[in-house]
Amino acid sequence: MLSSVHRLALRTAPGLFFRTAKIHGERSVIPLASSVNTGLEIVARGTPRAYGHSFPRAFASSSTTLNATVGPIDRAARDKPHSSILPDGKIRVRAPNVRDGLDKVTGRLQRDFVQRTPLPPSKDYVTLSFYQFRPIADEDLAKLQYYFLTDLRAMDVVGRIYVSTEGINAQISCPKNRVDAFKAYYARHWPIFDKIRFNPAMSEGRAFKKLHVRVKDQLVTDGIDNSTFDLSNEPTYLTPEEWHKELDSLSQPPILIDMRNHYESAIGHFENSIRPDVTTFRENVDAMLDICKGKEDQDIYMYCTGGIRCTRSGALLKSKGFKSVKMLQGGVTAYGRYIQEQRALALGSRRNDIKSIYKGKNFTFDKRLGEPITDDVLAKCHTCGTPCDSYCNCSNMACNLLMISCPTCREKHEGTCGSSSCVDMVKELKVKQKQIKQDHPGLIGMKARLGIKPFYEHRLRVRPSTVLEGRKNKIQPRL
Repeated sequence: MLSSVHRLALRTAPGLFFRTAKIHGERSVIPLASSVNTGLEIVARGTPRAYGHSFPRAFASSSTTLNATVGPIDRAARDKPHSSILPDGKIRVRAPNVRDGLDKVTGRLQRDFVQRTPLPPSKDYVTLSFYQFRPIADEDLAKLQYYFLTDLRAMDVVGRIYVSTEGINAQISCPKNRVDAFKAYYARHWPIFDKIRFNPAMSEGRAFKKLHVRVKDQLVTDGIDNSTFDLSNEPTYLTPEEWHKELDSLSQPPILIDMRNHYESAIGHFENSIRPDVTTFRENVDAMLDICKGKEDQDIYMYCTGGIRCTRSGALLKSKGFKSVKMLQGGVTAYGRYIQEQRALALGSRRNDIKSIYKGKNFTFDKRLGEPITDDVLAKCHTCGTPCDSYCNCSNMACNLLMISCPTCREKHEGTCGSSSCVDMVKELKVKQKQIKQDHPGLIGMKARLGIKPFYEHRLRVRPSTVLEGRKNKIQPRL
């Protein structure tokens, strides 16, 4: 067994971080990414201090030796579920055993994490999304944040997880060989999220670079006070198969609302859907209320990417007296996978292929920026007008304009939006990159970052047509 105090030699090199310790009289070398599994608590003597594998970035650039205090392995505490549901229905999240204060430690995990061990190849990942509205005490949010950061990083999980007093919303990429372990982890440690459905993406591959866990005021921001409606009064969930059959059998176009933003629906949508020209979810909720006004007795259908926006919007409508509100369970992501599976079955049985009532791509909020459901191309390149549905961000991060760009324009303009300032800046950066050794870690993911205020606010960064028209006419674009 470990004694209460050991001297550890902690040495770092670019991209790797190991710790060494005497266990049962023998020296062992352990990657810090596995610290959550061993239960060892490492606290450096002096400043800075850290828990687990969260150490300052400065240590990654040179070899460093520290003295550290190691707490004994507490296997009982490690194996105990992180959360539980009490007999009265209330939930409890167990406080982690940290020495430095939970907020401080979690803050360092957020700020200082550098991937110390290589991730599995991108092709060996699958992407999952999941959410659940479940009241959580404000004081428990930092605990959730800490557990997710430490536990999931040890599984090489990457992605974005948002927690709030409303519940959880997540999009993550997990190694294929650890998906079962990931689901088992959730079942064991998070019984408070008992209604979560894991929603796989259509395509495989790692969609994120690292793991972020954020605490938010609202899981999806609409500015509506939760006390004004019943969030548990959820709409009727239709499986992708039920959704397809019901909409496909209607003789008249239904009230079918696309609860996504304009740039999402631009590259793909359901037939006969109402697609509000909005930039934020808050604007879409206002548009939904206008569309549904006076139609309390009619069937209302709605869909979004993964379902969370419709769960909230549907609860709002039902709380206002709407009798029949139906949503696509799992969103467009689940429907796309349903169509994919039906095509595979048709190919194997030589029966007629199912006809998708969704056309085009499903926009995704990750590096893919979309996955195709059908071959229909519904949009055009914002620069030259060629039929195209591939989104990209201007490679000048100070511009970061989200636009549809064809391969020809992307190559011609160095991956930028086409403005002379952005093109010149990226060309200058490429010249500087050639002067740096190719194996320098700073080249990984290097882009044109200026460290200044972005050129455009969010509402304009997702309206490339407005920005490009303003440049053409030499006027400042406004909304």
